[in-house]
Amino acid sequence: MENKPAINTVDEYIESQPKVYHKSLRELRDLIRSLAPEAKESISYGIACYSLHYMFVGFSAHKNHFSFTTMSNTIFKKYEDELKNYDTSKGGIRFKPEEQIPTELLTRLILDRKAENEFRALSKKK
Repeated sequence: MENKPAINTVDEYIESQPKVYHKSLRELRDLIRSLAPEAKESISYGIACYSLHYMFVGFSAHKNHFSFTTMSNTIFKKYEDELKNYDTSKGGIRFKPEEQIPTELLTRLILDRKAENEFRALSKKK
């Protein structure tokens, strides 16, 4: 059995996925980094993760879809109506490989998630 090399960076993660996902994963990464440049990138639980005081958002590729996750149930509840036309899980949105990412919706999710984490961090300091 052949051992796969360890994936330590988001660049390595994206490159390790099937080519059909590369463009979408790069777009997700660019969007996250543009809206939260201070967030730290890592690989956690085998997916691309970002932390901003706490776990923030992430993305992953799977056999038949790629996912964006907010790592927050409260954000998903807030956007319940807007997300009803998407394939969702507890805190993530699944997309088919050929599907265009909804940049405007993801922008609002990311910014709200960022505000949620920052509020939590400020509350802990008090």
